[in-house]
Amino acid sequence: MPQRPRKVQRISRACDLCHRRSIKCTKTRGPLEPCQNCVDFDIPCTYERPLRKRGGRRGARQGELEPACQPGGDVAATTISPRPTHSEDDPQVCVTAQLSTPVNNNHWAIADPHYTSDSPLTPWKALAIACHSVVQELAQVYFEIVYPIFPLFHPPSFLRVLRDEKHLKDQGLFASTMAMCALASARARDGGLYSNQRSRSRLSHPPPEVFWAAAKESIPRDLAAARGVEYMRACAILSIAAIQNGQMRDMHQYLGMYHTLSIMEGLHDEKLWPRDLSVVDVEVRRRLFWSMYTLDVFSATVLGGIIRFREVQSNVRYPSEVNDDVLDSAIEAPISADCTTHEPSVWMRGWNFTTDLYRILEHAIDGQRQMQRTANESPWSLFRPTPVPGPLIMEHVHSLFSALPSQLQLTKPATGDPEHDIVGFQSANIQATLQLLSMVLSSSEDQGVEEKCEVAGNVLSVFSTVPIEYLKAISSPLLYHLGGIGFILGSVMEGSLSEVSYQRVRKLLLDMAALLSQMESGLTRSTGASERLKSQVKRIDDYMDTTRHANIRSEQPGIDQSQHFEGYMRPTSGQPVDFDDPLAYFELPSDLLDDWPWSSGAGLLEGMFPMALRKTED
Repeated sequence: MPQRPRKVQRISRACDLCHRRSIKCTKTRGPLEPCQNCVDFDIPCTYERPLRKRGGRRGARQGELEPACQPGGDVAATTISPRPTHSEDDPQVCVTAQLSTPVNNNHWAIADPHYTSDSPLTPWKALAIACHSVVQELAQVYFEIVYPIFPLFHPPSFLRVLRDEKHLKDQGLFASTMAMCALASARARDGGLYSNQRSRSRLSHPPPEVFWAAAKESIPRDLAAARGVEYMRACAILSIAAIQNGQMRDMHQYLGMYHTLSIMEGLHDEKLWPRDLSVVDVEVRRRLFWSMYTLDVFSATVLGGIIRFREVQSNVRYPSEVNDDVLDSAIEAPISADCTTHEPSVWMRGWNFTTDLYRILEHAIDGQRQMQRTANESPWSLFRPTPVPGPLIMEHVHSLFSALPSQLQLTKPATGDPEHDIVGFQSANIQATLQLLSMVLSSSEDQGVEEKCEVAGNVLSVFSTVPIEYLKAISSPLLYHLGGIGFILGSVMEGSLSEVSYQRVRKLLLDMAALLSQMESGLTRSTGASERLKSQVKRIDDYMDTTRHANIRSEQPGIDQSQHFEGYMRPTSGQPVDFDDPLAYFELPSDLLDDWPWSSGAGLLEGMFPMALRKTED
């Protein structure tokens, strides 16, 4: 009988990784095998820390105890053994073999004296060194498919920073770099790459969650210690990545952290900025501020919540409408430096116009919420402005749109050339924002079935003209734009319908399902909205078919068996509906709409347009 190891029934100590992370150390493969956490991340399961008795020492000083709050993450070890099954050229090796090199973390002390060479961030720095080529490639991915909408970096100068590995010497810059990698990797994994120039499998090692954890742990728990624009940028990017991953609570968390840091740093007022900023630094701050303003309004509109920053309370100019190479050639200059003497940038013109649309959208949301207040409510009634009709606002917006360069008014197919496609991204984003504004404004009008269907049809028509490459690159946020259509059509389904109106709504729902199916393909965390829509339509079709057979007159024609959609029978309008017939109008049973994906009664963190478009109570 083989000799059994000592204490096989009880694990007396957690391994170094689990101890550092304060997580459960589970040995599912046996007492002598590595724990499950170390297996998951291919990390040696070691017990190298000094052994000490349990419990605290009497009279021990607080400073001698281990910190109560250790940063969290998914990978934490200074050494990782190589996998023998991979070649040296395999990108997976960058997460494993190359991390066996000891790394001196003294550089952190330059940026933040709170972190020393034995900081838990040491393994993340080792990760960045080992995967340097992947980090550089993810930066290129960011500039191709994320930067056109969120230009939070200056590409030429940031690429030089990566080349010189300066992000390894500044903790804030390291945090924003890892956050950028997390977002770019998630977009690539979800099908955002529209050219064959990059390997999707190469970009998946390490996975986005590893970069997310690295960025998360690099942000000080005490936000008062997170000084400078880099930590703001890291939180901003993590909030965008959370939307990409469908993690709405994380989105609100990091968006809130960004706003906290921006107030502490005075980002909302250029008068509070350091006076020695370069032209590039000024432009990056302006782009950061207005990027996150649009995200703030977007999240309040379609994801639930409030607008934290009002545009009237800010004192930040729009970014200069010049190309990045012009900024790159600019020398050190004060904040008031004027770069507008150069040839204007078409894509920045479109980007600033989108910001204009979000500023209008902010006030449109205000108008929506005014309708929910009683006329004599105080103190709101003291400042209640005269509402501007939605059609008049859209007329003004379309006049502004017609003044844009022609390249921004029509979205041309993607070419794979970033300098060309960045204009296409602006055109696609403008169209999406125009439709979002149109849906919000139309919701304040007393509209009937035809008007609501017209709005929904226009939105779907516009989205169908945008090349799918742009829609998939912008990715998850656009799915929430489309949620507005679901809300509008849901309000139609809750009211009185005729056979004709139902047929129109039905067609719009199936068109929307087809568009959602295209956009959701490849998403790691797909909402499944397209399949749910098709299932919903089938259930309503079944109800309509049953009701029709029970109530239809014998002289009316039967169902046309040629009309099918994915295996189920499609109802027909048959002869023209007699609107004098009381059976011509009907209401769907409430149980058919109980699980409607975009209910008008959704809570603040559920459904689309939860506050701006919620139906007012009678």
